[in-house]
Amino acid sequence: MKILFIFITVLIIFSAVMLSYVPYSTAQSSNTKEAITGQIDNNSRLRELMNELQNTVTTLRKERQAYYSRKQVKNEDVQELRMQIQSLKETHEGLVSEAEDIEKEMETLGGEEERIKTSISGYKDKEDELSNSIISYVGLLREQVNDGIPFRLEDRTAKLDAISNGIDTTKPMDIAEACNQLWSLCKEELRLAVTSEIYRDNIRLADGREPHAEFVRVGKVILAFMTDDGKDWGVWLKQDDNGSEGATTGWVKHPSSVPSHTIEKSIKILMRQHPPEIINFPISFSKVKIKQGFK
Repeated sequence: MKILFIFITVLIIFSAVMLSYVPYSTAQSSNTKEAITGQIDNNSRLRELMNELQNTVTTLRKERQAYYSRKQVKNEDVQELRMQIQSLKETHEGLVSEAEDIEKEMETLGGEEERIKTSISGYKDKEDELSNSIISYVGLLREQVNDGIPFRLEDRTAKLDAISNGIDTTKPMDIAEACNQLWSLCKEELRLAVTSEIYRDNIRLADGREPHAEFVRVGKVILAFMTDDGKDWGVWLKQDDNGSEGATTGWVKHPSSVPSHTIEKSIKILMRQHPPEIINFPISFSKVKIKQGFK
Protein backbone atom coordinates (compact mmCIF):
# COMPACT_ATOMS: atom_id res chain seq x y z
CA MET A 1 0.00 0.00 0.00
CA LYS A 2 2.87 2.41 0.87
CA ILE A 3 4.77 1.62 -2.37
CA LEU A 4 1.65 2.31 -4.44
CA PHE A 5 1.21 5.70 -2.77
CA ILE A 6 4.84 6.69 -3.55
CA PHE A 7 4.38 5.57 -7.15
CA ILE A 8 1.30 7.74 -7.60
CA THR A 9 3.09 10.78 -6.12
CA VAL A 10 6.02 10.38 -8.53
CA LEU A 11 3.57 10.03 -11.42
CA ILE A 12 1.87 13.29 -10.49
CA ILE A 13 5.20 15.19 -10.37
CA PHE A 14 6.30 13.69 -13.66
CA SER A 15 3.07 14.67 -15.37
CA ALA A 16 3.33 18.22 -14.10
CA VAL A 17 6.87 18.55 -15.45
CA MET A 18 5.95 17.09 -18.82
CA LEU A 19 2.92 19.31 -19.22
CA SER A 20 4.84 22.46 -18.25
CA TYR A 21 7.57 21.77 -20.80
CA VAL A 22 7.03 23.54 -24.15
CA PRO A 23 9.64 22.86 -26.90
CA TYR A 24 11.20 25.86 -28.57
CA SER A 25 10.35 26.39 -32.23
CA THR A 26 10.19 29.11 -34.80
CA ALA A 27 6.45 28.58 -34.99
CA GLN A 28 6.09 29.83 -31.41
CA SER A 29 7.63 33.13 -32.25
CA SER A 30 5.46 33.50 -35.28
CA ASN A 31 2.19 32.34 -33.72
CA THR A 32 1.92 33.33 -30.06
CA LYS A 33 -1.83 32.85 -29.98
CA GLU A 34 -1.57 29.16 -30.85
CA ALA A 35 1.11 28.68 -28.18
CA ILE A 36 -1.08 30.24 -25.52
CA THR A 37 -4.04 28.14 -26.60
CA GLY A 38 -1.92 24.97 -26.38
CA GLN A 39 -0.67 25.99 -22.96
CA ILE A 40 -4.25 26.44 -21.76
CA ASP A 41 -5.17 23.00 -23.06
CA ASN A 42 -2.19 21.48 -21.31
CA ASN A 43 -3.15 23.17 -18.06
CA SER A 44 -6.70 21.84 -18.39
CA ARG A 45 -5.48 18.32 -18.92
CA LEU A 46 -3.10 18.74 -16.00
CA ARG A 47 -5.96 19.82 -13.73
CA GLU A 48 -8.05 16.89 -14.89
CA LEU A 49 -5.17 14.55 -14.23
CA MET A 50 -4.58 16.13 -10.81
CA ASN A 51 -8.25 15.77 -9.93
CA GLU A 52 -8.25 12.18 -11.08
CA LEU A 53 -5.12 11.48 -9.08
CA GLN A 54 -6.60 13.23 -6.04
CA ASN A 55 -9.75 11.12 -6.31
CA THR A 56 -7.61 8.03 -6.63
CA VAL A 57 -5.63 9.01 -3.54
CA THR A 58 -8.88 9.66 -1.61
CA THR A 59 -10.28 6.32 -2.68
CA LEU A 60 -7.07 4.59 -1.68
CA ARG A 61 -7.13 6.28 1.70
CA LYS A 62 -10.72 5.16 2.27
CA GLU A 63 -9.86 1.64 1.20
CA ARG A 64 -6.85 1.69 3.52
CA GLN A 65 -9.05 2.88 6.40
CA ALA A 66 -11.62 0.20 5.59
CA TYR A 67 -8.84 -2.36 5.40
CA TYR A 68 -7.53 -1.46 8.84
CA SER A 69 -11.08 -1.46 10.20
CA ARG A 70 -11.68 -4.93 8.81
CA LYS A 71 -8.32 -6.00 10.13
CA GLN A 72 -9.23 -4.72 13.60
CA VAL A 73 -12.55 -6.57 13.47
CA LYS A 74 -10.77 -9.74 12.38
CA ASN A 75 -8.23 -9.29 15.16
CA GLU A 76 -11.07 -8.96 17.64
CA ASP A 77 -12.73 -12.06 16.18
CA VAL A 78 -9.45 -13.94 16.41
CA GLN A 79 -9.02 -12.82 20.01
CA GLU A 80 -12.56 -13.93 20.82
CA LEU A 81 -11.93 -17.28 19.15
CA ARG A 82 -8.76 -17.69 21.18
CA MET A 83 -10.71 -16.97 24.35
CA GLN A 84 -13.37 -19.49 23.32
CA ILE A 85 -10.69 -22.07 22.56
CA GLN A 86 -9.14 -21.45 25.98
CA SER A 87 -12.56 -21.76 27.63
CA LEU A 88 -13.27 -24.99 25.73
CA LYS A 89 -9.87 -26.30 26.71
CA GLU A 90 -10.57 -25.60 30.38
CA THR A 91 -14.03 -27.16 30.03
CA HIS A 92 -12.50 -30.22 28.39
CA GLU A 93 -9.99 -30.56 31.21
CA GLY A 94 -12.82 -30.25 33.74
CA LEU A 95 -14.84 -32.91 31.93
CA VAL A 96 -11.85 -35.23 31.81
CA SER A 97 -11.35 -34.77 35.55
CA GLU A 98 -15.05 -35.33 36.16
CA ALA A 99 -14.99 -38.47 34.02
CA GLU A 100 -12.09 -39.80 36.08
CA ASP A 101 -14.03 -39.08 39.29
CA ILE A 102 -17.09 -40.83 37.86
CA GLU A 103 -14.96 -43.83 36.95
CA LYS A 104 -13.68 -44.05 40.51
CA GLU A 105 -17.21 -43.65 41.84
CA MET A 106 -18.44 -46.40 39.51
CA GLU A 107 -15.77 -48.71 40.89
CA THR A 108 -16.90 -47.85 44.42
CA LEU A 109 -20.55 -48.37 43.48
CA GLY A 110 -19.65 -51.71 41.93
CA GLY A 111 -18.31 -52.87 45.27
CA GLU A 112 -21.38 -51.47 47.04
CA GLU A 113 -23.62 -53.28 44.56
CA GLU A 114 -21.96 -56.59 45.33
CA ARG A 115 -22.37 -56.01 49.06
CA ILE A 116 -26.01 -55.05 48.57
CA LYS A 117 -26.63 -58.18 46.49
CA THR A 118 -25.10 -60.27 49.26
CA SER A 119 -27.28 -58.49 51.84
CA ILE A 120 -30.39 -58.98 49.69
CA SER A 121 -29.60 -62.67 49.31
CA GLY A 122 -29.23 -63.02 53.08
CA TYR A 123 -32.42 -61.03 53.63
CA LYS A 124 -34.23 -63.26 51.13
CA ASP A 125 -33.14 -66.36 53.03
CA LYS A 126 -34.32 -64.85 56.30
CA GLU A 127 -37.57 -63.76 54.67
CA ASP A 128 -38.18 -67.30 53.40
CA GLU A 129 -37.44 -68.66 56.85
CA LEU A 130 -39.81 -66.16 58.44
CA SER A 131 -42.50 -66.92 55.84
CA ASN A 132 -42.26 -70.63 56.65
CA SER A 133 -42.52 -69.82 60.35
CA ILE A 134 -45.61 -67.67 59.75
CA ILE A 135 -47.25 -70.42 57.69
CA SER A 136 -46.45 -72.94 60.43
CA TYR A 137 -47.93 -70.73 63.14
CA VAL A 138 -51.01 -69.99 61.01
CA GLY A 139 -51.51 -73.73 60.69
CA LEU A 140 -51.26 -74.11 64.46
CA LEU A 141 -53.83 -71.36 65.02
CA ARG A 142 -56.11 -72.85 62.38
CA GLU A 143 -55.98 -76.22 64.15
CA GLN A 144 -56.85 -74.56 67.46
CA VAL A 145 -59.74 -72.61 65.90
CA ASN A 146 -61.19 -75.67 64.18
CA ASP A 147 -60.91 -77.84 67.29
CA GLY A 148 -62.30 -75.15 69.61
CA ILE A 149 -65.76 -73.75 70.17
CA PRO A 150 -67.61 -72.53 67.05
CA PHE A 151 -67.40 -68.86 67.94
CA ARG A 152 -67.10 -66.49 64.95
CA LEU A 153 -65.50 -69.28 62.96
CA GLU A 154 -65.95 -67.64 59.56
CA ASP A 155 -64.36 -64.38 60.64
CA ARG A 156 -61.42 -66.01 62.42
CA THR A 157 -60.82 -68.49 59.59
CA ALA A 158 -61.00 -65.71 56.97
CA LYS A 159 -58.23 -63.80 58.77
CA LEU A 160 -56.04 -66.90 58.80
CA ASP A 161 -56.75 -67.49 55.09
CA ALA A 162 -55.82 -63.89 54.27
CA ILE A 163 -52.40 -64.34 55.87
CA SER A 164 -51.60 -67.77 54.39
CA ASN A 165 -52.93 -66.90 50.92
CA GLY A 166 -51.07 -63.60 50.95
CA ILE A 167 -47.76 -65.36 51.55
CA ASP A 168 -48.35 -68.22 49.10
CA THR A 169 -49.43 -66.09 46.10
CA THR A 170 -47.10 -65.13 43.24
CA LYS A 171 -47.25 -61.55 44.46
CA PRO A 172 -47.00 -62.04 48.23
CA MET A 173 -47.85 -59.39 50.75
CA ASP A 174 -45.03 -57.65 52.53
CA ILE A 175 -43.59 -59.93 55.20
CA ALA A 176 -43.89 -57.13 57.76
CA GLU A 177 -47.59 -56.78 56.93
CA ALA A 178 -48.05 -60.53 57.35
CA CYS A 179 -46.33 -60.38 60.74
CA ASN A 180 -48.53 -57.47 61.81
CA GLN A 181 -51.70 -59.29 60.79
CA LEU A 182 -50.57 -62.46 62.53
CA TRP A 183 -49.70 -60.53 65.69
CA SER A 184 -53.11 -58.81 65.67
CA LEU A 185 -54.83 -62.17 65.24
CA CYS A 186 -52.79 -63.69 68.10
CA LYS A 187 -53.79 -60.82 70.37
CA GLU A 188 -57.43 -61.31 69.40
CA GLU A 189 -57.22 -65.05 70.12
CA LEU A 190 -55.57 -64.30 73.46
CA ARG A 191 -58.33 -61.84 74.31
CA LEU A 192 -60.93 -64.52 73.51
CA ALA A 193 -59.10 -66.98 75.75
CA VAL A 194 -59.17 -64.75 78.84
CA THR A 195 -62.59 -63.08 78.51
CA SER A 196 -66.19 -64.12 78.91
CA GLU A 197 -69.30 -62.66 77.36
CA ILE A 198 -72.98 -63.11 76.68
CA TYR A 199 -74.55 -62.39 73.30
CA ARG A 200 -77.72 -63.09 71.34
CA ASP A 201 -77.96 -65.03 68.09
CA ASN A 202 -80.09 -67.65 66.33
CA ILE A 203 -79.44 -71.32 67.06
CA ARG A 204 -80.20 -74.06 64.56
CA LEU A 205 -81.82 -76.99 66.37
CA ALA A 206 -82.04 -80.62 65.33
CA ASP A 207 -85.66 -80.22 64.20
CA GLY A 208 -84.68 -77.40 61.83
CA ARG A 209 -85.96 -74.51 63.90
CA GLU A 210 -83.75 -71.45 64.44
CA PRO A 211 -85.06 -69.62 67.50
CA HIS A 212 -83.35 -66.70 69.26
CA ALA A 213 -81.13 -67.68 72.14
CA GLU A 214 -78.75 -66.30 74.72
CA PHE A 215 -75.19 -67.56 74.31
CA VAL A 216 -72.60 -67.86 77.06
CA ARG A 217 -68.92 -67.88 76.13
CA VAL A 218 -66.17 -68.50 78.66
CA GLY A 219 -62.73 -68.19 77.12
CA LYS A 220 -62.28 -70.54 74.18
CA VAL A 221 -63.41 -73.69 76.03
CA ILE A 222 -67.06 -73.13 77.00
CA LEU A 223 -69.93 -72.15 74.70
CA ALA A 224 -73.51 -72.74 75.81
CA PHE A 225 -76.95 -71.46 74.83
CA MET A 226 -80.51 -71.26 76.09
CA THR A 227 -83.55 -70.26 74.01
CA ASP A 228 -85.79 -67.44 75.14
CA ASP A 229 -88.55 -69.85 76.21
CA GLY A 230 -86.05 -71.93 78.22
CA LYS A 231 -87.13 -75.18 76.55
CA ASP A 232 -83.91 -75.76 74.65
CA TRP A 233 -80.37 -75.45 75.87
CA GLY A 234 -77.02 -77.06 75.25
CA VAL A 235 -73.26 -76.85 75.48
CA TRP A 236 -70.72 -77.37 72.71
CA LEU A 237 -68.58 -80.46 73.19
CA LYS A 238 -65.97 -82.07 70.99
CA GLN A 239 -64.38 -85.15 72.54
CA ASP A 240 -62.55 -88.27 71.43
CA ASP A 241 -64.43 -91.45 70.60
CA ASN A 242 -63.21 -93.27 73.70
CA GLY A 243 -66.07 -92.78 76.16
CA SER A 244 -68.94 -95.05 77.05
CA GLU A 245 -71.30 -92.86 75.04
CA GLY A 246 -69.13 -92.86 71.93
CA ALA A 247 -68.07 -89.73 70.04
CA THR A 248 -69.71 -86.53 71.19
CA THR A 249 -69.43 -83.55 68.87
CA GLY A 250 -71.73 -80.54 68.70
CA TRP A 251 -74.46 -79.17 70.93
CA VAL A 252 -75.09 -81.53 73.81
CA LYS A 253 -78.24 -81.40 75.92
CA HIS A 254 -77.97 -83.81 78.84
CA PRO A 255 -79.70 -82.91 82.12
CA SER A 256 -77.26 -84.96 84.17
CA SER A 257 -74.16 -83.18 82.87
CA VAL A 258 -75.55 -79.87 81.63
CA PRO A 259 -78.67 -78.92 83.60
CA SER A 260 -80.62 -75.94 82.32
CA HIS A 261 -80.27 -74.02 85.59
CA THR A 262 -76.48 -74.07 85.16
CA ILE A 263 -76.73 -72.19 81.87
CA GLU A 264 -79.44 -69.92 83.23
CA LYS A 265 -77.32 -69.04 86.25
CA SER A 266 -74.31 -68.35 84.01
CA ILE A 267 -76.38 -65.94 81.93
CA LYS A 268 -77.51 -64.09 85.05
CA ILE A 269 -73.96 -63.87 86.40
CA LEU A 270 -72.65 -62.38 83.15
CA MET A 271 -75.60 -59.98 83.07
CA ARG A 272 -74.74 -58.98 86.68
CA GLN A 273 -78.11 -60.23 87.86
CA HIS A 274 -76.54 -62.83 90.16
CA PRO A 275 -73.45 -62.71 92.37
CA PRO A 276 -70.32 -64.52 91.12
CA GLU A 277 -70.30 -68.23 91.78
CA ILE A 278 -68.27 -71.27 90.81
CA ILE A 279 -70.16 -73.27 88.18
CA ASN A 280 -69.17 -76.65 86.79
CA PHE A 281 -69.24 -77.06 82.99
CA PRO A 282 -68.12 -79.95 80.82
CA ILE A 283 -65.42 -78.80 78.42
CA SER A 284 -63.83 -80.15 75.24
CA PHE A 285 -60.21 -81.24 74.99
CA SER A 286 -58.58 -80.85 71.59
CA LYS A 287 -55.56 -82.67 70.28
CA VAL A 288 -53.71 -79.48 69.41
CA LYS A 289 -50.04 -79.86 70.26
CA ILE A 290 -48.18 -77.11 72.05
CA LYS A 291 -45.17 -76.17 69.91
CA GLN A 292 -42.18 -74.31 71.19
CA GLY A 293 -41.11 -71.64 68.72
CA PHE A 294 -41.36 -71.96 64.96
CA LYS A 295 -40.31 -74.58 62.50
